[in-house]
Amino acid sequence: MSILQVQDLKKTYGKIQALKGVSFDVPEGSVFGILGPNGSGKTTMLSIILDVLNADSC
Repeated sequence: MSILQVQDLKKTYGKIQALKGVSFDVPEGSVFGILGPNGSGKTTMLSIILDVLNADSC
């Protein structure tokens, strides 16, 4: 059972693709981290999950 499921998440800012088809599941009881370099879309993804931003599609 997953406590969070993200499928084909996309977000663009003008011509810049911040998120391009992000998909993952977080199983119940697991420890999950999001790692990546600056500008890779981590904050954008979390803002969409927390309903602060709207995704282009998901």
